[in-house]
Amino acid sequence: MSTPRERRPVRLVPYDEDWPRAYEAIAAEIMEACVPHVVEVHHIGSTAVPGLGAKPVIDVMPGLRSFEDGFAIVDAMEGLGYEYCGEFGIPRRHYFRWRSGTDFERHIHCYAAGEGQWHWHLAFRDHLRAHPQDRERYYRLKVELARRFPDDVEAYADAKSAFVRSIISRYLTVDEAFASRD
Repeated sequence: MSTPRERRPVRLVPYDEDWPRAYEAIAAEIMEACVPHVVEVHHIGSTAVPGLGAKPVIDVMPGLRSFEDGFAIVDAMEGLGYEYCGEFGIPRRHYFRWRSGTDFERHIHCYAAGEGQWHWHLAFRDHLRAHPQDRERYYRLKVELARRFPDDVEAYADAKSAFVRSIISRYLTVDEAFASRD
């Protein structure tokens, strides 16, 4: 089954010092609502990298006790205002999204802690935090792709994949079964 494609504009903004605080509030809210199924929570994606301009989307990665625990948190997450989207094209992920009138969206990527793309998200984030030259290269790529795909956030995201994989493959083996959306 193929993943639903979203045709939405790509909007990049400068790094916002409020993103880490927003993440902390979101993480605390998820932990409280989803006990005991969520065992840890991480800020991932570009908003988790100080100094990196990004789409105004706070990406959060709760670690579940097991993949099945993702089904157990759906009601709690919906009670917080999130829409459950299933795996949304990425195996072994429970994906939730939240949109409102605020300045940013929230995307919640739940994996059993240590499974699926768990380590990839952490490796990529940590690499960009520690390597300013790659952070700058990634930002320049994002700006170029935003110009090339101004109204297609999915094409923009797909076009970043080669860069992301080149970084991740320095640290981890990229298992193609989990590497891309179908």
